[in-house]
Amino acid sequence: MLPDRPTLQDCQVFHQWLDKEKGFSQDLPLNVMLLVEEVGEVAKEVRRLQRAVTEFDSSEKEEEVRDHLRDELADCLAYIVKLSNYVGIDLETSYVRKMRYNVEREWKE
Repeated sequence: MLPDRPTLQDCQVFHQWLDKEKGFSQDLPLNVMLLVEEVGEVAKEVRRLQRAVTEFDSSEKEEEVRDHLRDELADCLAYIVKLSNYVGIDLETSYVRKMRYNVEREWKE
């Protein structure tokens, strides 16, 4: 399984195991579509959270929405990790390289 504080590499190894264990499809277009679906669910939960906060709903409802958002974000990360595996990309190394580039990058609006 996963350690308590997994690295992205740990996550990639875990998802390689999980895909085999559960027989999940490694079809790229299918998994991209599933990621997009999860991103839509994140958007829905963000809207719900915004309403819960601005409409002064109970903090219990706000925490429930945060729990759902937490799960949807985790689903998105899982699909990104899986897609990285399917195309042979070390996600952790790629992330660090890209963020180092972004630090030096000049952002234009």
